[in-house]
Amino acid sequence: MPYKNQKFCWFGIISTDVDRAKAFYTEALGWSTMTMTMGETEATMFVAGGVPIAHLSSPAMPGIPSHWNNYFRVKDVDASAKAAKKHGGDIALPPTDIPPGRFSVITSPSGAALSLFHEADSSSENAPEGEGSICWTELHSTDIEADLKWLSAALAVESESTPMPDGDYYMLKGESGPAGGAMSQRTDGAPAYWLSWVAVADVDATLERVTRHGGKGLTPIFEADKVGRMAVVADPTGAAFGIITLAKHG
Repeated sequence: MPYKNQKFCWFGIISTDVDRAKAFYTEALGWSTMTMTMGETEATMFVAGGVPIAHLSSPAMPGIPSHWNNYFRVKDVDASAKAAKKHGGDIALPPTDIPPGRFSVITSPSGAALSLFHEADSSSENAPEGEGSICWTELHSTDIEADLKWLSAALAVESESTPMPDGDYYMLKGESGPAGGAMSQRTDGAPAYWLSWVAVADVDATLERVTRHGGKGLTPIFEADKVGRMAVVADPTGAAFGIITLAKHG
């Protein structure tokens, strides 16, 4: 279906070794790849459910570590970037036109980077849900109170808390429904960042493939009632993401 406002709609995997990352994600997650022309260049895309879901590229500048780049769809990139700065965040990359649309990179008060995006082509569509899809994105914040206030004021994304054994978890809500999650960063010394989760059929088997193909588990496998069985992992170049076998309902 077409991109909805205030939803994560696209993902980039920025890798210091694109060849190794390409092999890893296809072998560990079962994604396929395709090459698409973007203006005067060609880009490698990861595909799930027959639909491109993420691009693979090298860092724009030396010294930038491997990471995932998460794109949040807004109606007006320029206005949202301006609001992000006005309400206590910052603009890491000003609004810029690229072949797929217009984007900007902003940071929350705690420093978590987020890409704002609005597509150039209204026929753009999200990948179907299910195995292989990127099913959830959540903020791990080093200042959760400031970041939640900022999300509300700058992006009109509201939050609702749910008590959890290790601290409150916040459901984020926009005009199109659930817009992701948020929680306090629970790893000492780790920066604030957005973590995306890939739905897999068997998290145990997927974790084994992750480690066999050069990645590593960053957490043990754990379960959340009515959510699923999951683990946070990293690809061979250090980019972190989550894998989850979603709980079956009904």
